[in-house]
Amino acid sequence: MKKPNLLFGSDLSLQPSQSKLLFESAQLPIQCWLAHLACGTGLERSSAKQGEEIFLIQGDLNCNQKVYTDIYLCLTPEQFAPPFCAGSAGAVLLRMSFGSTRGNNSGQGAVAQGKPPVEVRDFGLLPWNEIPARRANDPGARIAELSTNASRTRITSLMDCRPGWILDAHDHPSDVLTFCVRGGGILGIEEETTGYEAGHLVTIPAGMQHRFQTGNQGAFLLVFVVEPFLT
Repeated sequence: MKKPNLLFGSDLSLQPSQSKLLFESAQLPIQCWLAHLACGTGLERSSAKQGEEIFLIQGDLNCNQKVYTDIYLCLTPEQFAPPFCAGSAGAVLLRMSFGSTRGNNSGQGAVAQGKPPVEVRDFGLLPWNEIPARRANDPGARIAELSTNASRTRITSLMDCRPGWILDAHDHPSDVLTFCVRGGGILGIEEETTGYEAGHLVTIPAGMQHRFQTGNQGAFLLVFVVEPFLT
């Protein structure tokens, strides 16, 4: 059975202009890394040949005299990045690049298999949906879908989990990558249990039972659902 991979990526305190690769799979292909833009540094594409998702998780980005915090954008191959630059405190970004699946029966390339471009999306203005309560006095959690491809084999969402929320053991038909932006809690995968905190990235293979309970600060999570790819 494939094993989960819990990556203790960073405490998010990268030095200016520093980046750190958190996860890479050549099979999809897919890469996930943290990057710290120093004050005044412009946002540039990592590769013009792949799609890319970018999340601002600390600091701020400025564009046309407007300041952005807690935002997301999704760029298709060959699409230019908006003219953002890091603000006075710099900007810490979580970046995910993705391409087409090898051997896809449709014969379509990375553009067709990637996600559609979207405008800059402010986390505070997203259309959130409450996750149904599962027990009495459940503090609850909510979820917002950020983007998906046409076949819904790749979905990116945000989960805002309130303090003391319990997610019972379950599994998924697809592989899942989850990055903890803020807060955290206790993560259980099969028989193993570990602390899960801001800066941690976990990969959970399809069909693997997992569970989660938030701590007293709740948890703000980025969730990537993808085709099975772990070996």
